[in-house]
Amino acid sequence: MIIRIDFSSEIGLGHLKRIEAFVKKYNIKNSVIICKECNEKLTSLPVVKIKDEKEFFKEEKKLNPQKVIVDNYNFTYENEKEFKKLFPEIKLIVFDDLYYRHYADEVINVNLYAKKEKYIGKIPPFCKVTILPPLIREEFQKAKKKKDKKEGIFISFGGTDAKGIGLKVLKELKKLKFPVNFYTTSSNKNLIKLKRFCQVNKWCKLHIDENVAKGMAKSKFAIITPSTISWEAIHMNLPFIAIEIADNQKEIAKYLKEKRISVLKIRDIRKIGEKLRRFNIG
Repeated sequence: MIIRIDFSSEIGLGHLKRIEAFVKKYNIKNSVIICKECNEKLTSLPVVKIKDEKEFFKEEKKLNPQKVIVDNYNFTYENEKEFKKLFPEIKLIVFDDLYYRHYADEVINVNLYAKKEKYIGKIPPFCKVTILPPLIREEFQKAKKKKDKKEGIFISFGGTDAKGIGLKVLKELKKLKFPVNFYTTSSNKNLIKLKRFCQVNKWCKLHIDENVAKGMAKSKFAIITPSTISWEAIHMNLPFIAIEIADNQKEIAKYLKEKRISVLKIRDIRKIGEKLRRFNIG
């Protein structure tokens, strides 16, 4: 199976983590990732790099897979249509979070808010819509079973924190001095600044490339984004505040608000201390 995704410190790792969970859960063998922008060191799956979608189509012709999965907002409706014109015999499966128009054989939505009827008029008659529960990685299933002592705040803005929100939040938390465990990866371009901050402010502990599921299991509260990590926090029964940092998070943000979970915009980060005082965290 061919998987068309992109992932990097600029784009983030969310789609990669989701696809890796999908491949593992459904025991999909012989998968190959094709990407325009990616760091192949971040995945154990084989990677083929391309310059553009024209080159992607050339790879399709060469590899001739039975199925192709696309989890990439930049692979457009027109790209999908071109794909089906060139390769009518290959099954095209597309992951979608935002009820976009698609020209594929199957659309998969793995969000708690997903509704089939939202795709009416947006897909061709031959397209199947599959709604699946969120893809919770195995490490979260294991960590949930452990009865760890819970303390402090878990913070993560994805593997890369592409918009550098982490430091802004930490500066706001300086006044409270609650114990904080900040989880990120070595792909975070602000790593040096984060290290300096946590060296000076001893209430902050930086965790680089560590197990996020274990971090959640040991925490009383979380500050995260309204993305896949929200489904993981809900699975772990971990209360949280979400900070919306990208347009593609609007559907999850809407769902969380309906469930009375606080969602802040970037401009409202200064209100985070006020929000946290309502919880017994310190």
